[in-house]
Amino acid sequence: VYCNEGFSKLSGYSRAEVMQKSCTCRFMHGELTDKETVKKIEETLEVQDTAQVEILMYKKNRTPLWFLLHVAPIKNEKDKVVLFLCTFKDITLLKQPIDDAEANAAPA
Repeated sequence: VYCNEGFSKLSGYSRAEVMQKSCTCRFMHGELTDKETVKKIEETLEVQDTAQVEILMYKKNRTPLWFLLHVAPIKNEKDKVVLFLCTFKDITLLKQPIDDAEANAAPA
């Protein structure tokens, strides 16, 4: 597993810590991480397909973090999947205002 510096800064985990883990990033899951979404990611990897999901994960300090996760298989010249590219886009700010607005809405 390869990890770039941007993901390390975002997650709080060092590159060495991340590179020793599975690309499912199970170590970043927490009690509010959706199990159906995790299952979809695992199934996508198993069947070597492409998927895009929104998932709540947790930084090393356990701060919640919403990601738009895109999983794509990378194939060699013989059309055999040799690895997966997983890109994580932080969408926390896009999710948070909606949650805050709902919580602060006046009762009807």
